[in-house]
Amino acid sequence: MNSNPKTNNGSLFANLKYDLPAGIAVFLIAIPLSLGIALASGAPLFSGLIAGIISGIVVAPLSGSALGISGPTAGLAIIVWSAIDKLGFNGFLLALVVAGIFQIIMGLSKAGVIAYYFPSSVINGMLSGMGFILFLKQLPHAMGYDRDYEGDTSFFQTDNYSSFSELAHMFEFSSPTAIMIALISLAIIILWEQPFMKKFRFFQLFQGILFAILIGTFINQGLHNFYPELALGGNHLVMIPVLKNTSDLWGQLHYPDFSQLNNPSIYLTALTLAVVASIKTLLSVEAVDKIDPYKRVTSTNRELIVQGIGNACSGLIGGLPLAQVIVRSSINIQSGAKTKTSGIIYGLLLLFAVILIPVLINKIPLASLASVLLVVGYKLIRPKAFKIMYKAGLYHFIPFCVTILGMIFTDLLIGLAIGMITALFSILLENYKSGFYLNESHIGNKTILRLSEHISFLNKANIQQTLEQLPDHSEVVIDATRSKYIDYDVYEIIENFKIEAQRKHIKLTIENLRGFGVLEPVENARASTYDAQQALTPTTVLALLKEGNERFVNNLKSNRNLLEQINDTRQGQFPIAIILSCMDSRTSVELIFDQGLGDVFSARVAGNVINNDILGSMEYACKLAGSKLIVVLGHSHCGAIKGACANVELDHLSGLLHKIKPAVDAVQAQEYGKISASNNELVQKVADKNVRMTVEQIKSKSPLLNTLLKSGEIDIVGGMYDIETGKVKFYTPD
Repeated sequence: MNSNPKTNNGSLFANLKYDLPAGIAVFLIAIPLSLGIALASGAPLFSGLIAGIISGIVVAPLSGSALGISGPTAGLAIIVWSAIDKLGFNGFLLALVVAGIFQIIMGLSKAGVIAYYFPSSVINGMLSGMGFILFLKQLPHAMGYDRDYEGDTSFFQTDNYSSFSELAHMFEFSSPTAIMIALISLAIIILWEQPFMKKFRFFQLFQGILFAILIGTFINQGLHNFYPELALGGNHLVMIPVLKNTSDLWGQLHYPDFSQLNNPSIYLTALTLAVVASIKTLLSVEAVDKIDPYKRVTSTNRELIVQGIGNACSGLIGGLPLAQVIVRSSINIQSGAKTKTSGIIYGLLLLFAVILIPVLINKIPLASLASVLLVVGYKLIRPKAFKIMYKAGLYHFIPFCVTILGMIFTDLLIGLAIGMITALFSILLENYKSGFYLNESHIGNKTILRLSEHISFLNKANIQQTLEQLPDHSEVVIDATRSKYIDYDVYEIIENFKIEAQRKHIKLTIENLRGFGVLEPVENARASTYDAQQALTPTTVLALLKEGNERFVNNLKSNRNLLEQINDTRQGQFPIAIILSCMDSRTSVELIFDQGLGDVFSARVAGNVINNDILGSMEYACKLAGSKLIVVLGHSHCGAIKGACANVELDHLSGLLHKIKPAVDAVQAQEYGKISASNNELVQKVADKNVRMTVEQIKSKSPLLNTLLKSGEIDIVGGMYDIETGKVKFYTPD
C-alpha cells in the first residue's frame, strides 16, 4: 500500500494520477444510474444528472469524506414519486430545498452522532447485500435485457416482475452482442487486476475499468459501422438528453414553487426526505470508512451539513435529492482513488459531458458498464466478511445475514430497517445472557458479581434471575466499584436482595454501591500521611489490615491510582505497619492486605525468621518511621517449615532452617514423636509455633521494641495466611 495520501488544503491534486482515472470511472457508471433513478422517480431525466453534477462540484469539495461519492439514490425514488404526484415537480423542489435546510440544522445540532450506533453487523450486511443486489440487477444488463432501469435496488419492480423472474426472462431476450461485450469487458477487468500485469507501466497508469468500457464501446461502434444488424442500440446504450443549444440547457432547469411555502405538506415531505437521506448518508459514511484502505474517519455532523447544502442547491435548479451512495463510492475506491479530488472530477466531467459530448457518451453499451458493476458487486460481497461475522458469534452473524436477505428481497431501506431491528433484538438477547457482571465461582459456595460501568434496565431481568438462583447459606459479593451509571430498577433489585439475603442466610457483601443514576467516581485510596499515621493506634492498624484481607478474600480492592501514590510519597513515607513474611511467591503482603505504595514496610525471608538485620529494620520502622504494628506472618504449606521438619542440610540454607528447629522441637515434645514433612497437620503446627516463637524473640531480643510495646505505642502480633483460601488468621496472645 502507498503512503497516506495528501489531503491538506492546497494539495487536492497531489494524487491526481490516482484520482483522475477513478473520477472518470465513477462518471461513466454514474450516468446511467442517475438517469435510471430519475426515470423511476417520475422526474425529468435531466434532474438526475443535475443531482450528480451538484454532488461533484458542491458536495465533494466541502465534504470531509475522502472517498465517499454522493448522488441521486434509488432509496428515495418512491418518496420523490409520491411528492411529485402530490405537490407537482416544482412543489417537490421547494420541499427538497427545505429538506436541505433541515439537514443543515441536524448537522449543526450534532445529530450525526447516531451513525456511531449503527451495529457493525448491519453495516457489513449492507455492503454484502448491495453486492448481491448488483449481481442480481446487472446480470440481465450483461445479457442485453435492459427492461429494468439502472440503479434499481428493489426486489419487486413496477412491472410486477422481481429480481429473480428477470433472471429467467433475460435468457428469452438476451443479445449475443451484449453477452460478448460484457464477457470481453469482464475479462479485461479481471486480467488487469492480476499481480503479474502490474509489472508493465501501461497497466499501472491506465485503469482496467476505463479500458474495458472503451473496448466495449469500440466493439459496438465497429459493429454499427460494418454489421449494423448486430450492433446494440436504443435502450441498450447510455441515453443522455442531447442539448442542441444554450436555450435547451436553460429549458432543462426547473425552480421551486415558493408560493407553496404555507402548504404544510411541503414541510412533512421535506422532513421525510431529510430524515431518509440523512440515514442513508450516515450508513454509507460508516460503510465507506470501513472499506477505505487508509481507514480515515469522516465527521458525520459535517457530512450532514454538506449534504444539506447539496440538496438545497439541487432543489433550487431542478435536481433530485442526493445522499452518499455505496455503489459509486465503491467504484471510486476500487478504481484507486486517494482523495476527494476524484469526486470533484466526476462532477466536472458530468457537467462537461452533458453540455459538450452527450452524443459520444450515448455510444457506451450498458453491457460494458454491467461488467464493471458485477466486479464491484463481487468485491462488496466480500466472502471473507461472512467468515469474520461468523467468528464474531451468532449475535453478530444473524443480523448480518438478515440484513443481506432483507435487502435482497425488499429494497435497500426496508432491508436495513429489518437488519437494525434484528440487531437490536440480538443486542438485547446478548445483553440478557452476558455482559453485566463478571461472575466468578471463587472459594466453595462464594459467588462474586462485579457490575460493569453501565448498568441499564436491560440488565434487570438477568440480575434478578441470577440473585434468585443463589443458594441458601452461601456467600455473595456484589462489587459496584467500576460502575458509573446504575439504573434505578437495578438499584432497587439489589436493595431488595439485602432483605432476601437475610431470609436465605446468605452472607452478603456490597462494595461501593453509591446509589443510582449517574454515580460519583469512587475516591482513590491515598498513601498514608504523617498526620494519618500518628492518629492511628495499634488496634486500629490491625483492624485496617483485617479489612484489607477481607477485601482480598472477596476479590475486591481499594480504588488506587498508583501514579498518584508515587507523587504522594515523593517527599517521604509513613507506613502504618511492618510485616515480616515468608519469601514464598504467594505471600505478597501488599496484595494480601490490599495495601498500596507507602502503606506498609515489607520484610521477607524464608520461614519468616528473624536476625539482627531484620530486628534493626523493625526498630527503624517503629521508632523512626512511626509504624504502629509489627506482624509476623506465616503461611500454610511453607517449604521452609517442611525443610526444617525433614532436617534438610544445604549450604547456607542449613543455618536458616536451624532458626526454625526450636519450633520443630517444641511441637515434637508436645506430640511425643518424630515429625515428618509429609504429615501436613504436624507441619502446620510447627508453622504456627514458629510464628508465636518469633513474636516472643522480637520482644526478648530487642529491648527498644519491647519498651515501645509496653508503653502501648506499638503492638506485635502473629498471623497465619492460608494459601488455599487467602484468609489471614491473627493469633491471640498466649
